[in-house]
Amino acid sequence: MNAFSLAYRNLTRQRRRTLLIEAVVAFGFAALALATGFMIQSFDSLRAAMIQQIGHLQVMNPSAATNPEETTLEFGIPHADRARALAATVPSVVAVLPRIEWVGLVTNGTRSVPCLGLGVDPGPEFAATRPGELVVAGSYLQGDGGDEIVMGTGLARALGVRPGDQLTLLASTVDGNLNAVDVRVRGLLAIPIKELNDRTLVAGLTLVSQLLHSQGTVSKLVIFLRSERDLEAASAALAVRLAPVGPVAIVPWRTIAVFYNQVRLLYIAIFGFVNTVLVLMVVLSAAIVMTMAVAERTREVGTLRALGTRPARIRNTFLAEGVLIALAGSIAGLVLALAVRAALNASGIVLPPPPGAAVGIPIHVGLYPSAYLFGLAVMVGTMLLASFFPARRAARLSIVEALAHV
Repeated sequence: MNAFSLAYRNLTRQRRRTLLIEAVVAFGFAALALATGFMIQSFDSLRAAMIQQIGHLQVMNPSAATNPEETTLEFGIPHADRARALAATVPSVVAVLPRIEWVGLVTNGTRSVPCLGLGVDPGPEFAATRPGELVVAGSYLQGDGGDEIVMGTGLARALGVRPGDQLTLLASTVDGNLNAVDVRVRGLLAIPIKELNDRTLVAGLTLVSQLLHSQGTVSKLVIFLRSERDLEAASAALAVRLAPVGPVAIVPWRTIAVFYNQVRLLYIAIFGFVNTVLVLMVVLSAAIVMTMAVAERTREVGTLRALGTRPARIRNTFLAEGVLIALAGSIAGLVLALAVRAALNASGIVLPPPPGAAVGIPIHVGLYPSAYLFGLAVMVGTMLLASFFPARRAARLSIVEALAHV
């Protein structure tokens, strides 16, 4: 009879104690799996949102990657159309979006408000970044944008405008002169980050080039790839293809997304601390129960030793009990975790807005098999750790002392 058969019989003899420790393991597994799954989902959602906003790669002037601009488009990319065409020839590239970033004023004639301007190619931008999902009034830019703009609802509220109203944009040109153009509001965007919602203004490249006198020059090219797995290969290929247009820096999204990296480290620290406390609680609870089991079966252990059972066999039997408890508890925990996940997803609970955001997020816990496998591995390891010291103590008992134990 192997160690697991003996362990199973021992566990079924003490059903109340077995059910108690399995309940501890089940709740520990469910909490660990749900927390890990929520963390993975948070990372995936935040990563997808960042990539949708800033692309997988950005091509920019090398000086722009290390120095702040003192004048408009000081470190821009000239001959942007040629660079865009060359970048689009890389097989893994699905979209190349030219963008012009600028700072200026927008006025309704009686009030002027600072704005963070963005010049885009409306068609490809709409297809790649899906800004239409943010439109709450009017519509997004069409064609080359013409003389129309879209803006954050916060900026529109500060100016008291709505779709169809006329405004004037003012900005410094690349030569340092002040220029102005008249525009019409086409749509309003509900941007989740309040600071951006209060300042963002989007216009077509043609209009922005006219405002800044920057024909053919853009701030950067935003590159979208088929998959994030193509990042390194695409970077190398772009460096070769763009060599004829002059020196450029190809920057991956993780280098640009400082906010994502900070939030990721914060979440890892928080969930790591919570999971550590959870594991310690399970270890201590299981260790107490296993120590009680060893104490109550001391004479049984002495009898087995007297019949010739080797100490290693005694130790392995108690360790096998820990593994069986972990497996049974994890199965129960899996059912519990799935039930809690379904209840949470159907609850309609809205989480508080994350840092910098203006609106909350409906709670949704994704199903990640890796989280449940991680929970199983942790519970098995936890029970082995909790069982090891009581098992070692049982294996080292003197036969005479064990048989005389009362």
